[in-house]
Amino acid sequence: MKIALFSDTYLPDINGVATSTNILRNELVRLGHDVLVVTSELPSDSDYDISLDDQILRVPGLEIQALYGYRACNIFSFKGMKEIKKFAPEVIHVQTEFGIGIFGRIAGEYLDLPVVYTYHTMWTDYSHYMNPINSETVDAVVKKVITKISKFYGNSCQGLIVPSNKTKEALLHYGLQQEHIYTIPTGLELDRFSIKNKDEKICQELIEKYQLQNHFVLTFLGRIAPEKSITVIIDALKEVVALNDNIRFLIVGGGPQLEELKNYVKDDHIESYVIFTGPQSGEYVPAHYHISDMFISASLSETQGLTYIEAMASNIPVIARYDDQLVDVIEDGKNGFFFRDENELPQLILKTMEMDLTSFKENALAKAKEYSGETFARKVLEVYQQAILTKEYTYQVVSIFPIKNNKNEVSFTYDENASTVTLELTDKVIDQYQLHQGEIIDRDTFNTLKDLEQISRAYNKALKYLSVKDYTEQQMRKKLMNSGDYDDAQLDATIQLLSEKNLINDHLFTLNYFKRCTRLGIGHNKAIYNLRSYGVDSEIIDLCLEELDDDEEYQAAMLLINNYYKKNTSISYRNIQRKIKEKLFLKGFTNEIIDKAMSQYDFEYDNEKEKFALEKDMTKALNRYSKKIQGKELKNKIIDTLLKKGYNYEDIKHILEVKETEDE
Repeated sequence: MKIALFSDTYLPDINGVATSTNILRNELVRLGHDVLVVTSELPSDSDYDISLDDQILRVPGLEIQALYGYRACNIFSFKGMKEIKKFAPEVIHVQTEFGIGIFGRIAGEYLDLPVVYTYHTMWTDYSHYMNPINSETVDAVVKKVITKISKFYGNSCQGLIVPSNKTKEALLHYGLQQEHIYTIPTGLELDRFSIKNKDEKICQELIEKYQLQNHFVLTFLGRIAPEKSITVIIDALKEVVALNDNIRFLIVGGGPQLEELKNYVKDDHIESYVIFTGPQSGEYVPAHYHISDMFISASLSETQGLTYIEAMASNIPVIARYDDQLVDVIEDGKNGFFFRDENELPQLILKTMEMDLTSFKENALAKAKEYSGETFARKVLEVYQQAILTKEYTYQVVSIFPIKNNKNEVSFTYDENASTVTLELTDKVIDQYQLHQGEIIDRDTFNTLKDLEQISRAYNKALKYLSVKDYTEQQMRKKLMNSGDYDDAQLDATIQLLSEKNLINDHLFTLNYFKRCTRLGIGHNKAIYNLRSYGVDSEIIDLCLEELDDDEEYQAAMLLINNYYKKNTSISYRNIQRKIKEKLFLKGFTNEIIDKAMSQYDFEYDNEKEKFALEKDMTKALNRYSKKIQGKELKNKIIDTLLKKGYNYEDIKHILEVKETEDE
C-alpha cells in the first residue's frame, strides 16, 4: 500500500507525535509498504543531516516559540502537492491538526483519497499557550474553540485513531459523531530501550557527568512545560531530601519552562539535587532511562504516556499522578505507583527508595512488550483498509449550468455529508456520458470526467500558446506543466490530441527550423544542438536532414563569407580567412560546408589593401610596445605580433626598414 503521513513535527524533533510518526513509518516500511512523510522544513539553524531523509517531503513552516520547536507548516504547497500527486498515495494519515494537517486534508480532497486522522494531543490541556494573560474568560473561549476544532477534524475523516479510551470518551463528550473510531495505543521500538542493548560506555559517561554514583536516580523525560506539572515533583523533593538526601532528580529535555524551573530550584535551595540535562539526541535517550532507578511524572495532559512505556521497556518502574489515560499502562503496586494527591508524593518516593524493585522491573518490562511497533502498525493498516472501503462512494449530478463556448459547470454531491464538487465539462462529454440532474456515477467514471476536464483546459491553453509561435511536443509539455496542475496521463492525452489535429508536428517543426536557421545564417550543427534541447527525437532530425538540400546551407555560408570579407578591409589576407572560418564554425556550419565554401570563395589578394592593413597594425604595435621596450627587442616584438596577424615575413621586414629609414 502507498501511504502518505502528514505531521507538523518529525525527526529530528523529540516529542510524542514525532516519535509516534517515525515508529509508524519504520514499521510500515518493514512490513513492505511504501511510505511518504510530509512534514515541516527544518529550522535554519538545524544541524540535522537531511541526507538521512528517505522519502520525506519537507514544506515551509513557522516555528511556534511558545510550544518549543513545534512548527506549523503552510496549509498548502504547490510544489509539495505535485510531489504528493506523483507519489500517488492510496490513503492519507494526518497526525496533527493545524498547518500540515490542513494540507493533508486538502490533499485528500483534491486527490479524492480517504483521510485517517490520529488525535494525539488533548489540546484543552494546552489552552494556556493561547491565553498569555491567564484570563478565565479567555481560557473558556479557547477551550470552546478547541472543542469545535476537535469535533470537526474527528467527524470529517474516514477513520479516527485515538491512543486511549479516555481520549475517545473526551471526544464523544465534545459531541463527536464519528462512526469509525479506533483505540490504538502508539507502538514503540522496544529493542531500542531494551536493557540487552544498554550502551555501558554512554551510561558510565552520564553517571560520571551527573555525579550519580551510589545515588537513587529519579528521572523525568519529556518536554519542559507547565502542563507537565514538574514543579509538583520538585516540591515533593524538598521534603524527601530533608529525610533522605541520597537522591538525584534528572530532568531530561527542553522546553518553554526550562529557565523558569532552573530559577525555581535555586529559590528552593535544592539545586544540588536537581540536574537539568537539556534536550538529548536519540542515541542518548535510552541511556538516561538505563541509569535511572525510577521514572516519574505528574502530568495530566498525556493521551497515552509514551515515556512511561519507554521507561518500562528500559526495565524501570514508574511513579505517576493518577489519570484514566494510564490505567491500561500502569498497574498500581505491580509495575509502578499512582499518587492522587500531591501530599502523597514525598512518602511514596521515600518508600520506593527503600524497596527492592526487582519484581517491579520485571512486571514493567512484561507490560511494555504489549506495545510493540509491529502490532501498532498492523492495527493501523486495518484502519487504512477500512477507510478505503468507506471512501468508495458514488457521485450524483445535482445541477448542469451552461457557461460559454459549449461548456458547462456540472455539480456533484458525494459522501454522507453531501459534500459538493464542480467540474467544467463540454457539451460533447455531457452527451457522451449521458449526464443529467439526478444521474449517479461511480468513482471511476468521476475520475475519468476529472481527467477530461483537465485535458480540455490544457488543450485550450495550448491553442493560446500556439497562436503566438510553434512548439515541439516536449516544449509544449513543459509549458503546460508549469502553467497548471496536470499529471503525466493528462499531458499525454493533450499532446496526442494536438498531434492528431496537426497542431503540433515535430517533423514539420524541425524542417521549418532548419530552413529558418539557414535564412538567418546559422548552420546545421547549431540548429541540431538547439533542436535536441527542444526535445526533438534524433531520428526525426536525421530524417529531416535527408530531406534538406545541402546547397542551401552552402549558399548561406558563401553569403556570410562575402558579407564578412567586404566589411573587414583592415585585416591581413590570411587573418581574415582564419576569422571567417572561425565565424562559420561558431555559426554552426559543418566542417564539410566550411571547407567547400572557403575553397570556392574568391579571396582576391590586393597588394595595396594588404600594405595599408600592415602599416596600420604596425603603427598600433609600435604605440603599444615602444613605451616599454626599445631597440632590437622592440623590433622582434613587432615582427612576432605582425606574423601572428597573418602578414608575410618579407613584407614585415620591408615596412620596418622603410620606417627606420624615415626615422633617421
